[in-house]
Amino acid sequence: MQARQSSLPAIRSYLLRFALAMLLSVGTAWLHPALAASAPAPTTSEPPCVGLVLGGGGARGAAHIGVLKVMEREHVPVCQIAGTSMGAIVGGLYASGYTSEELENLIGTLDWADLFVDDPPRDQQPMHRKDGDFRYLLDLEIGFSNGKVVLPGGLVQGQKLLILLRRLTLSSWNVHDFNKLPIPFRAVAADIGTGEKVVFDQGELALAIRSSMSVPGAFAPLNVDGRLLVDGGMVDNVPIDVVRDMGASRLIVVDVGSPLHEESALTNPVVIMDQMISALMKEKTQRQLATLGPDDILITPELGDLTAAQFNRGGEAIRQGELAAEAALPQIRRYSVDPATYAAYRERQRKRDFDPLLVSFLDVVEGKSPAARASVENALASNVGKPLDLDALEEDLGMAYGSNHFQQLDYRLVEREGRQGIEVRPMERPWSVFGKLGFQLSDDFDGRNSYLVSAEITATNLNRFGAEWLNIIRAGEISGLYSEFHQPLGEGSPFYVQPSLSFQNEIFPFWRNGEQLAEYKVNKRALGLALAYTPDTRFRVSANIITGQDRGDRLIGSPLDFERDKQPFAGIVYSTTWDSLDNIDFPTRGLRVTASLEAYRTWGGTEIKDDVARLTVDWAHAWGRYHLLLGAYLASSVDDTHYFRTQQFMGGFLNLSGFHERAVFGNQSALLRSVAYRRTGDTSQLFSLPLFVGASLELGNAWLDRGLVDADDLILAGSLFTGVDTPLGPMFLAYGYNEEGQGSWYLTFGSLLRPRTP
Repeated sequence: MQARQSSLPAIRSYLLRFALAMLLSVGTAWLHPALAASAPAPTTSEPPCVGLVLGGGGARGAAHIGVLKVMEREHVPVCQIAGTSMGAIVGGLYASGYTSEELENLIGTLDWADLFVDDPPRDQQPMHRKDGDFRYLLDLEIGFSNGKVVLPGGLVQGQKLLILLRRLTLSSWNVHDFNKLPIPFRAVAADIGTGEKVVFDQGELALAIRSSMSVPGAFAPLNVDGRLLVDGGMVDNVPIDVVRDMGASRLIVVDVGSPLHEESALTNPVVIMDQMISALMKEKTQRQLATLGPDDILITPELGDLTAAQFNRGGEAIRQGELAAEAALPQIRRYSVDPATYAAYRERQRKRDFDPLLVSFLDVVEGKSPAARASVENALASNVGKPLDLDALEEDLGMAYGSNHFQQLDYRLVEREGRQGIEVRPMERPWSVFGKLGFQLSDDFDGRNSYLVSAEITATNLNRFGAEWLNIIRAGEISGLYSEFHQPLGEGSPFYVQPSLSFQNEIFPFWRNGEQLAEYKVNKRALGLALAYTPDTRFRVSANIITGQDRGDRLIGSPLDFERDKQPFAGIVYSTTWDSLDNIDFPTRGLRVTASLEAYRTWGGTEIKDDVARLTVDWAHAWGRYHLLLGAYLASSVDDTHYFRTQQFMGGFLNLSGFHERAVFGNQSALLRSVAYRRTGDTSQLFSLPLFVGASLELGNAWLDRGLVDADDLILAGSLFTGVDTPLGPMFLAYGYNEEGQGSWYLTFGSLLRPRTP
C-alpha cells in the first residue's frame, strides 16, 4: 500500500506535465495557425523522389524523353533536375511543367532545318536585301571592325532557337528563381573566356537553356551579364555534382554522350579536332560517373551511329531511351510511389496556363545605333495596346531581324508598377562594315565558258535613318564597279532615295541562225538617282532618273547596226515589283512579278529616244518533293531603235535551251517556260546537299523589229538537268535541245529563276 501510495504523486506529476504540454501545444496552434498548418503530419512522409541528371549530346539527347516516359509510367517522382546542352532543353522544359508526351510531340513537329537558319523567310526580308539574291553571293559574311577582319562567332547565331525557347517557357516568364519552378532546375554552361563552369539557378529560363547549348563553332556564344557562354558540355557534360549540391541523395543519371571515333575514321583535321574535344569531355564525364553510389542509377541508351546533328532521328532516340530505362526497371522501381501519391505530386508540377497579358508598353534597350533602335520600335509598335499575340510578335521580330543589322534580336516580358509589357534587347553586329563574295561559272563543253567573280563591301547605319553604302567589284565576263547609297527618308520610312554609279565592261556575242556574227566589248557608264516606296517587304515601286553612255568595241566578226563609237542616253526607269518567293535557287512557293518601262529621251544632247517595256513573271509551288516553276518574260522596244540598251538576249539553260548563251537577240522578245523538278534523297536530313532532278519546256524567240514578230517563229526547247544546292550556290548539269536542231550541254552556277547576272 505504501509503495502504491508513494507512486501516486509521481503518476500525478507525469499526468500533470502531459496535460500542460497538450494545453501548450493547443494554445500555440491557436495563437499561430500558420505554424500549425505548416507542421508535417506525423503519419505522412514525402515520397522518395530522385534527382535527375540529363547529359549533353545534341540530337542524341532526345533519348532523355524516352527515359522520362518510363519514369512517369512507373510513378517515379523527380525533386531536382540539372541538364547540359540538349539535357538542359529537355530538363528545363520538364521542370517548367511539360510532360514527356508533350515533349515527344514537340520533338516530332519541330522544323529543325528552319530552326538552324537565322534569317526569317525570304518574303519577310526587305526588298533591297532580296535584290542581293540575284548577285549569287556566298552565304558567308566577313566583318571589318577597327581595321581588323572579324568572322561570325558561329555558323548559326541561334536567333530562331532563342525565340522558340521564349515561346515554350512562356508559362514561367515571371519565375526568376529556378527553385520556384514546378521542379527546381539548373542549367550548366561554360565561360569561354575563363573556362569556368557557370550554373544557372536564377534568371530567365529561356536564356539559361540557350546558353547551355551554344556548341562552339556551330552556335555563336551568348553574352549573359558580361560573360561569353558556350555549351556546358565543355566543362560538365553530365552534371552529377550540380544535382547533389541541390540536395538530392539518390540520382537517376542519363548519359547520351557521343562515343569516340574509330581510329580508321581519323582521316582529316576536323575529325581529329572533334576526337580531341570528345576525349576531354569523356574523361571529365568518367570522373563524374565514378562518384555514383549504390542508391544511384545510371542509364546509357544504346544510340549506335546516331550523331549529335541528326535531329531528324529524334523518334529513334526516344525509343532507345525507353529501352534503356526498361532495362533498368528493377532499380527504377525502388523509387516508385503509389498512383495517388504520384498523381498529387505531378499535379503540383504541371505547367501553368498562360493568360495573354495586355501589352501596355514597349521598351527597346541596349541598342547602340539610333537607327537600329528606331527600326525595331517601328516594326513592333503594332503590338502595344492589345493582348499579347505571339505569332504577330515573332513575325515582327523576324522582319526586324531581316534588316541584317542585328546579331541577335531578343525580347522578354516584364512587369513594372503593375503594368506588363515587352522589353526588346537588340544585339547589333560587332561590325558596321561587312563583305561578301559572289561566284558564277558557265561552260557548254564546246569551248565556250565564262566566269564571274564579285566582291561586295557594305557599310551600314551611316546615319540615324539607317543609310547603307554598297560597293561591288566584278571581274570576268562582266567587270567593273558599281556603287549605291541607300538612304531612307526618315526613321522607319517606307520611302528611300538611292543614288548609284556604275562603270563596267561586258562581252556581247551576236548570233544568227546558229552562227556567231560578231562579238562586242561594251563599255557602260551610268549615273542614277532612284526614289522608291516599299510599304511592306513584298512590294516596291520606284522611279530612277538615269544618264550615261555605252560604247561598243567590235572584237571579232562583221560590223552590225551597233557600230557607233558612243551611245549617250538619259531617261527615267519606272519599275514595280511584287516578290513573295521563298527562294530563287529552287523555289517552292510564291510569286515574283517585275514590270518596268525605260523611257529614254534626248535630253542634253543624248542620242537614244525609245521606250522599252519589260515584264517578268515567276510563280512556284510544291507538292511534297515535287516542284513546279512557271515563268514568262516579255520585252519590247517601242521604236525599234538598235542600241545596246534596247536589245534583249536569250539562249542558254532555261532561256531557250539548246542554244549557246545569249545566242538569240532582238528588240522584241518573248519566252514562256515550265520547269518541273523533284528533290531526291532523305529530305529529313538536317545538314545535307539537296539534290534535284528535273526537266523544262520553253517556248520563245527574239525578233529584230516589231514587224517581224510572228507566233509561227516561236521556238520550242527543253532540257533535262540535275541540280545541287552547294555552299557555293546552286550548280546545274543539264542538256538542252530545241526544234532548230541545236543541242548543248551546260555546267553552270546560277538559279532556276534567273541563271545569269544581267
